[in-house]
Amino acid sequence: MAQASPVIGVAGAGVRIAVRPGTRLGGRSRRTWWEWLNSVSIVGLCLLFLAGALFYVWQHIYVVRQGYELERLRGTHAKLVQENKMLRLEAGQLRSLRRVEEIARIRLGMLTPKPGQVVLLPESTIQ
Repeated sequence: MAQASPVIGVAGAGVRIAVRPGTRLGGRSRRTWWEWLNSVSIVGLCLLFLAGALFYVWQHIYVVRQGYELERLRGTHAKLVQENKMLRLEAGQLRSLRRVEEIARIRLGMLTPKPGQVVLLPESTIQ
């Protein structure tokens, strides 16, 4: 389909070129240019709004995931604190002098030393 030319007539001998109102020679009309610019602006604003909405949703999902991770870590921390308390209690029980003395007597067959078997050294000679 042939496009309508903005020029009426053909330049030649004695023919004047007339231009339709609102058009420029060899280009788009101003009205068409502004319509295109307006459309591009609207599309750009829509894309900007969409990007902002996607960023908001991504940020919200990220915060929710971090909240779940934080709760999981708090649970793990509480379990580890409880296990630490139990292990400290067990270590204290294993180090008790009664237990050590009982193991020495029963398992190792040791006896309480008689007077004279224990020699105490002065602190100045211990280095």
